[in-house]
Amino acid sequence: MIPKSEAERFPDLSKLDPVYDDVVENKSVIDLWRKQLLKEKQISMVTDLNQQSIENDLNKKHGISYPKAPYRIPIEESVVPYSELVPMGDELIWSKDLGISFEDFRNLTKKVILMRRTVQMTRKGKIPSMTVLVVVGNCRGGAGYGEGKDLEAPKAIIKATRKAIKNMIYFPRYDNRTIHHDIYHKFKASKLFFWARRPGFGVKVNPVIHEICKCIGIEDLSGKCRGSRNPLNVVKGTFEALSKQRIPEDIARARGIKMIDVQHVYYGSPK
Repeated sequence: MIPKSEAERFPDLSKLDPVYDDVVENKSVIDLWRKQLLKEKQISMVTDLNQQSIENDLNKKHGISYPKAPYRIPIEESVVPYSELVPMGDELIWSKDLGISFEDFRNLTKKVILMRRTVQMTRKGKIPSMTVLVVVGNCRGGAGYGEGKDLEAPKAIIKATRKAIKNMIYFPRYDNRTIHHDIYHKFKASKLFFWARRPGFGVKVNPVIHEICKCIGIEDLSGKCRGSRNPLNVVKGTFEALSKQRIPEDIARARGIKMIDVQHVYYGSPK
């Protein structure tokens, strides 16, 4: 048996923690607590008048803390039709539904990774189309990829670029120049190996991965791509591999210790 004085130092696992617990995933538990509270107060129906007071009592009793802002801020849809946003030339027009500001839009780096001509065989004949794979990034850790298909190559590039901007995610970087640790990732038939390198080493990887590193802002990295070198598989596998890095904050939170105790295992001199 543990003495009561020592047991009080451990956290109360019956209460929801705003950092470790997801309020959305524990919705069923919160609904059960709400029903118990209504039964204790002998309230048969929840109305607009007593709903706020019930929620306040529930949050105070069980220590529930909701995030102040949603993780994904809703973007107002553009009133301009999509057909008008795609011009005849190769120029992309900024709109609100892209999800980024105009200043960030102007500073994006775009790389066309793949462009190929495909033909659909029908009984009326051949229907040609262009398929394009584009990667965009802000060179500060954010990047995304998108695929576009159209009869003309410029329009296909515009569609792919718009999808890539909407799919942008953030990748953690060690010292804003390399990855946090060595990575091995298998995506379908492609086997990807990445190794963190010292400052000034450069980026010595597959040409497709080299363009992705430019968009993300990775300056020191070495890697190998074995097996299938299909650009589609390489791009998707690289994004999956870089997004699954374990940063010091996650390891410290999982072990229940301070971040300074785990940071020395990463690339660089011990802290």
